[in-house]
Amino acid sequence: MTLENAPEAILSVFVVFCRVGACLMAMPGFSSPRVMVQVRLFIAISATLAISPLILVLVEPIISAASLDELLRIIFVELLIGFLIAAFGRAFFGMLQMMAGAAANASSFNQPAPIVEEFQQLPPMAGLITLTATAMLFITGAHADVFIGLAESYQAIPVGGDFVPSAAVDQFSTKLMQGLLLALRITSPFLIYGIVVNLTLGLTNRLMPQMPVYFVALPVVVMGGLFVLWQIITELLRLFYAGLGDWLILQ
Repeated sequence: MTLENAPEAILSVFVVFCRVGACLMAMPGFSSPRVMVQVRLFIAISATLAISPLILVLVEPIISAASLDELLRIIFVELLIGFLIAAFGRAFFGMLQMMAGAAANASSFNQPAPIVEEFQQLPPMAGLITLTATAMLFITGAHADVFIGLAESYQAIPVGGDFVPSAAVDQFSTKLMQGLLLALRITSPFLIYGIVVNLTLGLTNRLMPQMPVYFVALPVVVMGGLFVLWQIITELLRLFYAGLGDWLILQ
């Protein structure tokens, strides 16, 4: 069976799968290398079959009227749109990971350790925050909003439309800025704590140069950073997920 005489419904479902699969391939949590490829493929196919009945009325007429060249263009654009939606969420998690690393350095709790999303190394505190945020994505049911956003994205960006790179870059830069401001806001207590502690230790070291102040005070600094984390971890995650919903808004 050639591409030209393939059933229109199958082609329409495949076009839906292109956007859904590309999104889940790069979406935080779903795209973790610790999730088996077979599991990710099963989730993508299941989500496609769940979404398809809702939007086939919009997709199938466009696919049936498209030529082979137009169909290839539509598939390529759908892949780009899926990656773009996932990049919005990746921007928030990436900024959280970066600022959590800065918070760990400010608390002197910065020995490298593996994290759940990638195989790179992060300080234990940053790894704990990133792991908790990723787990909360599924515990709170926020991952279901990903599929809702994918279904609603066909209203904002219908199948067959053009992909505008300048608009995509503008959207992504906006999400990066929002993610950075959000991560800076929720990790600011650690940054302030680090500034105050280091200024205090610096003044103490000037007053008592014969005493290894930083060596003696390191356990206290680490314990203080963990105390700050214990006090704000709940509010930190609440604020993060309050702002995370913006990743699916295609303006």
